[in-house]
Amino acid sequence: MDLGFLPVPIPLSWVLLAILPVLFYLYAVRPMQALKKMGVPGPTPLPLIGNLHQTMKAGFYNVEAQTEAIATYGKVYGVFNGRVPVLVISDPEMLREIFVKQFHKFANRATGSLDLDVKPQNLMISSLLDEEWKNLRRIISPAFSGGKLKQMTEAINSCADLLLGNIRSFGEKGESFDIKELTSAFLTDVTARTGFGLDVDSQRNPRDPFVIHLKKTFSSNFFNPLIWLMLLFPSIMKPILEKLNYNFLGRDVINFFYSIFEQVMEMRQNGQSRGRVDLMQLLMDAHKDDDVDNNDDVDNHDDVDLNDDVDNNDVQETEVQGTKKPLSKDDVVANAFLFFAAGYENSANTMAFTLYNLALHQEAQDRVRQEINQVMEDRDVVDYEVVHSMPYLDMCINETLRMYSSVPNCDRIAGEEVKLKWLTIPKNTKVVIPFLGIHYDPERWPEPYKFIPERFTKEEREKRDPYDWLPFGVGPRNCIGMRLALMELKVGLAKVLMKYRFVTGPDTEIPLKISKYTVLATPENGIRLRAEPLRPGSD
Repeated sequence: MDLGFLPVPIPLSWVLLAILPVLFYLYAVRPMQALKKMGVPGPTPLPLIGNLHQTMKAGFYNVEAQTEAIATYGKVYGVFNGRVPVLVISDPEMLREIFVKQFHKFANRATGSLDLDVKPQNLMISSLLDEEWKNLRRIISPAFSGGKLKQMTEAINSCADLLLGNIRSFGEKGESFDIKELTSAFLTDVTARTGFGLDVDSQRNPRDPFVIHLKKTFSSNFFNPLIWLMLLFPSIMKPILEKLNYNFLGRDVINFFYSIFEQVMEMRQNGQSRGRVDLMQLLMDAHKDDDVDNNDDVDNHDDVDLNDDVDNNDVQETEVQGTKKPLSKDDVVANAFLFFAAGYENSANTMAFTLYNLALHQEAQDRVRQEINQVMEDRDVVDYEVVHSMPYLDMCINETLRMYSSVPNCDRIAGEEVKLKWLTIPKNTKVVIPFLGIHYDPERWPEPYKFIPERFTKEEREKRDPYDWLPFGVGPRNCIGMRLALMELKVGLAKVLMKYRFVTGPDTEIPLKISKYTVLATPENGIRLRAEPLRPGSD
């Protein structure tokens, strides 16, 4: 076919061939100039795919990749997810602006291409935006007040006693075991009982359906082709998968937990709540549009995160104000599922990693045990007051959280154009905060690969920038379950360390190999330890 209206007829195919390179440049190459225009360095992207080929090689959870990138490009650099520019920021002054001082401009997490508008993800507090997030945060916050935590200690101690029984079965035989399997079962029971009033017996029954389905929740395949198609062609793939109601969590997992939580709701609506004050009841009360008591022993200054500062506290105080809106049934079930899964996996990992560190550092373990024995003299229950009287245990947990942060990073989205020091961030730009790169930065943490609990003495904390340690995030959108997670950890660790000395065995992996292709800190080959029974009264 010729274009006859031209002075010299030209075949249409020639015209298309001439236009295609221009279209390719406009679509696949020109967007790659965005970071250069901002004055932001970074690895060279490829047309269309950006730096995704490097992401596929490095994986999600990779300490070396994050620290090398910071060392090479600085505390502000950029990458491309497909054609989309992403800023990676670890500069502490900028982090203070993002998390606290200009929080209102970074209030939302980045709803990326993998965030499908399908249930239950689109209703979870981690995905909610603006007023919807604030509303749910106000409703849930009272579940983690000091008063509520005090009421949970008996249940946590009861679950810890079952954990002791499981450890005893290996300790008496001198066998090594995967401590992560035992801490996962312990935290499954604790989360079920304290958050939802469910009696899950996963410690005595490792094939409990709860355990099986929780493990499936965190077994997503990094090399799932749909993930990469979503990253490359979000505008095409997102509506297709949403139309098909596709879910990366797995339909069987969602159906299982929906069924469980709907049964719990029905039982409680039929008068079987018996005055419960747990997370599930708060969600249900909001579903009924009842008034949730926000003043029941809520003390925002008790058990404060180590990285809180005055500005942070000011913002956290103001963000819980306002009128609560009722939740739908789907809201209740979706967030019950989220908190169950998060409460189980993150705390289980941290507890196992802490015992691993103490097994490798016997002097630190002796010091922790001596502290626990002194505090627990003439006591049987590790209660709320006790866990706040163990500073060295707290230091060991904090150092473990530095070394094995639950997640490798967090993200925020710029709600409007923002000026941070020399950098102007355009509206809707995704900002990633690399927790692993920060926690292993040798400028912040000399000898970062060494386990040194003394980094967290009061004197050392005062010397350090509060934005150098971010396992729970910081600011109004930090981890809402932080206080409960720390209490569960301290109760469980105190109970087992009073009875057992944890040591390495011939099959203990040193150093641990952490999977790069998971979004949580996951030891590839488990964490195998041995437990030696202690004589009564021994240190």
